[in-house]
Amino acid sequence: MSRNNILKIVLIAALIIISVLCCGCLREYDETDLKINKVDISAKVIDEDIVQLNIITYVSNDGESSGKIDIQAKAYNLETSLLSADQKISLEKIEKDKTVNVTVPLLVQITDNYRIEVILYENEGQITSGYATISGLESLLSKPKHSYINIRDVDVRMLNRSDSTTTLKITTFLDNYGISDSSSLIELVKLRDAKSNLIGNSGNINVGVIKADTTVVKDIELTVPKDKDYKVEVMVFENDRIIVEYGVSCYMDPDSTGPKTISKESTSVSTTKTVTTDFIESEPEEIEDDVYRTEYGNVEAEPGFGVYSVLFCMVIVILFIRIRKKFK
Repeated sequence: MSRNNILKIVLIAALIIISVLCCGCLREYDETDLKINKVDISAKVIDEDIVQLNIITYVSNDGESSGKIDIQAKAYNLETSLLSADQKISLEKIEKDKTVNVTVPLLVQITDNYRIEVILYENEGQITSGYATISGLESLLSKPKHSYINIRDVDVRMLNRSDSTTTLKITTFLDNYGISDSSSLIELVKLRDAKSNLIGNSGNINVGVIKADTTVVKDIELTVPKDKDYKVEVMVFENDRIIVEYGVSCYMDPDSTGPKTISKESTSVSTTKTVTTDFIESEPEEIEDDVYRTEYGNVEAEPGFGVYSVLFCMVIVILFIRIRKKFK
C-alpha cells in the first residue's frame, strides 16, 4: 500500500472520530437547581395497631423549569433496620423559581420507632436525599384517653306539653373507640333559647366509666317555655376538661323561619398530631462543574473537544494537502 493511500485512510479515520465527538450526542441542558427546603411529619391514628405518617416535603426550584419529579419516602424500623413502608409520588415538573409541597402517606405499626428517608428524583436521576427519626407514636393512643370518646348522636323527643311549658327528653349515644376504659365522665346538657341566647334549662348526667370499644346511652328530661326554638348543647367532661361537644337545633316556634327538622353538628378532640423533628440532608456527591443530562438524569461530563476539535480537524486537512503535494 502506498504512503499516499495510508495518509488518506488516517485522515478519513480522524475525521470520523472528530465528527462523532462533535455531532451533539451529548447536549447541555438548562440547569435546574432543585432542593428540599423542609420536611414535616404528621401522624394520624388509623386503629390501635396502625398509624398513618404523612411525609410533607417542600421542594424548591431556583433554576430553570425541571423535568419529571419523583419524591420517594421510606420508613425503616430503627431496631431491625428493615424497610417497613415505601411510597413514591410523581409530579410533571416544577416551574422556575417555584416551591411546591408533596405529601407522601406511609402506613406503619404504631408500636415501633422509625428512620424516615426522603429521596428527590428528576427524570429518574437522584438529586438529593435526607432523613429524620421519629419515635413515641404509642403516645397517640395513651394520651389523652378522651381522644377516643365520641358522641355518635343526640335525639330530642317531646314528652308532654302544658299551657306554658314543654318537656323534652334528650338522649345521647356515647362511643369509646379507645383500647382502654375511660375515666369517669360527666355530661352537661343545655337548652339555649335560639333568639335571646339565654339558657332555658340545663342539667348534668353522671355518665361514669365507658369501657373500651363500647357504646352507652344516657337520657335527661328538661322542661322549658313552650313554642320556642332551642339549641341543644351537649358537653362531655373528663377530669374537669371538656373533651367532646355536640350541638342540635330544635325548632318548635310556630312562627319559626327555620326548617321543621333537627340539624346537628359536632366537634371533638382530634387524634392527629404533628411531629416536630429535624430533617438532615445527605451530603451531596462531588461532581464536575460541567454537568450534562441524558433523559435519565445527571451524568458526569464526557470528554469532548468542542471548538478545538474543529481547529484540529482543519490543521490535519492542511497538513494532508501539503504532504500530498510533496509526494507528487
